[in-house]
Amino acid sequence: MERAEIGTIYKQIGRDAAVDKGLKIIEPRLQQFLKSLLDLKSHQLVIYCARGGMRSASVVRLLQHHGFRAAQMQGGYKRFRQYVLQQLESPMPPFIVLHGQTGVGKTLLLNKLPDHIDLEGLAGHRSSLFGAINKTPRSQKNFEGLLVQKLRTLPEALPLFVEGESRKVGQVFLPYSLANAMKSGMLVLLSASMNTRISRIVEEYQICDEQSFRQVDSILISLRVSLGKLKVDQLRLWLKKEEIEKIVHMLLVDYYDPLYMHSMSSYQYVLELSAEDLNLAAVELIHFRDEVIKSH
Repeated sequence: MERAEIGTIYKQIGRDAAVDKGLKIIEPRLQQFLKSLLDLKSHQLVIYCARGGMRSASVVRLLQHHGFRAAQMQGGYKRFRQYVLQQLESPMPPFIVLHGQTGVGKTLLLNKLPDHIDLEGLAGHRSSLFGAINKTPRSQKNFEGLLVQKLRTLPEALPLFVEGESRKVGQVFLPYSLANAMKSGMLVLLSASMNTRISRIVEEYQICDEQSFRQVDSILISLRVSLGKLKVDQLRLWLKKEEIEKIVHMLLVDYYDPLYMHSMSSYQYVLELSAEDLNLAAVELIHFRDEVIKSH
């Protein structure tokens, strides 16, 4: 209704009248809206609506009036979406792909490396059965937009570091161009002790409030077919006692590790590294990439 009304005013009276009407429409929500953006006041903001019309123009004018640096996205979200899809169909750079069992520290290591893409971070999901705990999973369109923005900041010709993923990461799917580039990338196998893996998982997931406990319990119940009732009952008992390390150990031994060995047994790795010391592993990976670049 608001969009139609502003469009009618634009056609019958003109642009300025339509912008003024847009400002009046949002005025009742103005203070809350501006307050929500205070943390972004030092940033350059880009405002869009569906087609880059009066709605986004009104907001830009409003923000500029209140001291924000704001610009309108020409063509609106539809044009931006077309751009994103075009970029995702373009050839991808070469990849160095980190593999390893659950908890080995792939994401932790990735974030110590230059020129990397954290796909799980972009997706808002750890790409595991428990991956949404204490996370906010993103939509497919949001993920793709963030991915294109990230790719724009990285070198096109140099190998990029990325974590090995299936094509589905939480709720989103990797673009075919990216998934295929990762399949043909240089695969690195990481390893770490069971104790290290357990401690990293416990630290990462932070199961410490009622909501996360409920989420874990619900997922454990869903594993009855895979693990059997007796094991799931034991896991749920440990959860009630907050014995998280015991839960993680059983899940690694009886669930995650067998799945990993089945799916990864046919892969060929160009490098195998210990991830016990993540800083040392990062140095070795950077050296490996430097050697790859020199050889080409």
